[in-house]
Amino acid sequence: MEAGNVIGMIILFHIFIYILDKYLKKRNSAIYAGILNTFPIQIEFMNIKWATSIFNKALNTWTIQRLPFMYKWYNVGAIITLLLCIPSMILLASTAIVSVENLRQNRKEEAALQPVLPGVNLPKSDLLYYFITLLICTVVHEVGHALAAISEQVPLQSIGFIIWLIIPAAFVELPTSNVITLSPWKQLKIYSAGVWHNVVLSFIAFLALVLMPYILMPFFQIGGGVYVLDLNEYLTEGYHDFQIGDQITHTNDCRVTDAGSWNRCLTAILHEPPSGFCVNRSYLSGIPMGDETVCCHDSELSQSHLCFVSLSGSISSNYYCLRAREVSNLSSGWCVNHGNCFTNQSCLVPAFKNETESSKLILVKRRIADPILFVGQPDEIYSSVHVSDYIPRTFVGPRIIHSFDHLLRYLVSFSAGLAVLNVVPCVFMDGQHIASAFSAIIMEGRDNVFIKRHILRLFVFLGTSLIVVNIACGMLVLLI
Repeated sequence: MEAGNVIGMIILFHIFIYILDKYLKKRNSAIYAGILNTFPIQIEFMNIKWATSIFNKALNTWTIQRLPFMYKWYNVGAIITLLLCIPSMILLASTAIVSVENLRQNRKEEAALQPVLPGVNLPKSDLLYYFITLLICTVVHEVGHALAAISEQVPLQSIGFIIWLIIPAAFVELPTSNVITLSPWKQLKIYSAGVWHNVVLSFIAFLALVLMPYILMPFFQIGGGVYVLDLNEYLTEGYHDFQIGDQITHTNDCRVTDAGSWNRCLTAILHEPPSGFCVNRSYLSGIPMGDETVCCHDSELSQSHLCFVSLSGSISSNYYCLRAREVSNLSSGWCVNHGNCFTNQSCLVPAFKNETESSKLILVKRRIADPILFVGQPDEIYSSVHVSDYIPRTFVGPRIIHSFDHLLRYLVSFSAGLAVLNVVPCVFMDGQHIASAFSAIIMEGRDNVFIKRHILRLFVFLGTSLIVVNIACGMLVLLI
């Protein structure tokens, strides 16, 4: 509801400034005209544009000084883009099949490509990364078109930015008449330059991600656990022992090496049956037994003790009210039944009351600190404890490095996704123009324009259908 309110307010804001713009222009307001002359902003329905030619000279000079390299660079880019067309369509087709199956079976399995919705599959804490990534990816994309056009002697009219609702993007304006008079191969180089730049950006970001652990090795340790970077309030009330700066190495019997394994370990605890501790029977010999109804029923004991059920292989189950930390310290290993323990041991599994029967007892091991015992759901820990792969070796904390790492991951996925969407022949996107230029190259010298036109229409129809189906099904999977 909160996300809906924000979107509603943004739409109302756009409607308000759109109506205000039309009203002031109709009234021939001199003050408003002066503002628009100083800041060349174009207000359209649900978007705001700003275009300028102040970068034209710099881009022209830079490109002309490197013309031989530019020719080779965009020749390679055009070839790579063409090679990506068929694999991208296959990827979209397979993603559409997965999304349709998810809808049919009411699953939420992640697909290779899916829409991103703030507040649904994009955390609010990542919104800044989302906007920065979109801006960088679109700027790099549009600069590709601009440089390729200049290298083919097509004048650049302007470069600018647009905000559609709250989504930032860049754009360039080229004279269409100059582009369509070029040879099909030169047109292809200009149309494919944006995709080529996105591919290169994604590769550079991926390479930086791979090399960062080695470059930062003198300052940070990688692969030895995760570092607690930040804490939010738990979804349930209560105290906890997590501290910023903790170095987590295990959850229960699952080893944590990085953020990915941290997520997998918590997911495994969520789906696996409740686990307990292997404890010698001699420990239980002097402790009174009870049944489930009175186990830890005392209000004072319930604050410091947990009810455990002994799974020792006997027909009847014995219940004990015990200190959880004492049990975990005396344990020789984890178990789900008595078969996982030695013959002289019992498997003590936490027995929660009916209202908390879905809770788990989670033992989180830390380096240079006592383990944390947490009672609740694993997703409460995941949503509340923010971790980093980078464990500091010195007094320098990993917050800036973690933010940069996070931004690189967004750049890899978003830039690659933008390349895939733009290389597929879809109306109003680069893929349509790429397909048109390529069909002109392969049909050059042939008189049958009818076949060329229908083949092009078929590919554009297929590409557009794939993108529409992927977006529609992806949105439905997220929202239903």
